[in-house]
Amino acid sequence: MEKAEFQLPQGTLQLQQETAPAGPPLIVVAGGRRPDPQWLHTVGRLGTVIAADRGADHCKKAGILPRFLYGDRDSAAPGAWEEFLRRGARARTFLVNKDDTDLSLVFQDLEPGPPVLATGIWGGRADHLFGNLYTLLAYARRGGTVILADQQELLCYLLPGTRARFTAVKRPRAVSLLPLSPECTVSIHGVRWPLDQAPLTQANPYAVSNKQTEASVEAESHAGTAGLYFTWKE
Repeated sequence: MEKAEFQLPQGTLQLQQETAPAGPPLIVVAGGRRPDPQWLHTVGRLGTVIAADRGADHCKKAGILPRFLYGDRDSAAPGAWEEFLRRGARARTFLVNKDDTDLSLVFQDLEPGPPVLATGIWGGRADHLFGNLYTLLAYARRGGTVILADQQELLCYLLPGTRARFTAVKRPRAVSLLPLSPECTVSIHGVRWPLDQAPLTQANPYAVSNKQTEASVEAESHAGTAGLYFTWKE
């Protein structure tokens, strides 16, 4: 089993899976809820930054320079892309009338390789969040390692055989296991209500709003696909 590690301001997440790559992550900044600028500035120093359309605005607010820009530029503030291009960023632009989201265009170009931290994913419209969740899940199913994170929320995909360990600097308000396939078998420890190879289905997604009780939370999918979710939202 290979291990990927993400050092976040709120704690350290380790993922063990057959294809988990090591090394610095790619930071993909999408155009959803703006990450806290200090949080993004901290994680932006971990690896190469890619901005998807309005994600360029988030990068500018955080004072970080993306290496690559993707999108149709229909939502980025005027001047943000031009500033980054002058400072050496490279861009791929697309027509506004297209079938793909700006985030999906980024991941169509990414072959599974370095671990990916995707931010600017949360908040806003439910259909956008749904599209983001399943765009990134498709990348994980291709063999990539990706997490969705900002200062308020964190989710990692537990494909069959994947183990996760989260060691908190700041304990989350809630921990949940979300079934992302019709049925899955999961374990979780370090929480008030542990599970050991328990069935979890989309028809009865009962494993929500758990509480971390130990220094670390450990979870695993034995069959099917689940999402391990943490929230610090008030």
